[in-house]
Amino acid sequence: MEEKETKIIKERVKSAENAKIERVAAAKVEAEIGEELAPLKSQLQSIQNALNQMNSGNQQSQSTMSSGGQNQNQNQSNDLLTQMQQFSSQAQQQQHKTFQQLQQSVHQAAQTLSNVEQSIQSINMLNQISQQINQTQQQLQQQQSQQQQGQQQQGQAGQMNNQTF
Repeated sequence: MEEKETKIIKERVKSAENAKIERVAAAKVEAEIGEELAPLKSQLQSIQNALNQMNSGNQQSQSTMSSGGQNQNQNQSNDLLTQMQQFSSQAQQQQHKTFQQLQQSVHQAAQTLSNVEQSIQSINMLNQISQQINQTQQQLQQQQSQQQQGQQQQGQAGQMNNQTF
């Protein structure tokens, strides 16, 4: 009966720890991603602004068709390409960093689960020792009771022998 209770307790503790670890890891990853994506978001906004300027520059150059407008348009295109390359590089670095952090969180979660499992094994061991102690005490009590009954029977037999003589 106690083994079933121990198993149930072990499963509940394990599932509760798993859920807690998953929630903590998810919250941690979300917060870190949010913090680290903020600079990328502002850079993306500047790229969008550059695209908007390029679009208006294209409209102006189409209406004027001057060589100065074309040079400005070329410079804006080069700037935009550079910004896009930087954004791509930063996004890749962020992805790699986030993946490493996630791996570390998973490793920590596995370590915690291992510690919980060791604790549960220790509890099970202590329960077994406690059961053995209880069984030994019961056996000793039974032996003492049997000895007392034997002594009482001998005492009664001795009294009966004394009365017959």
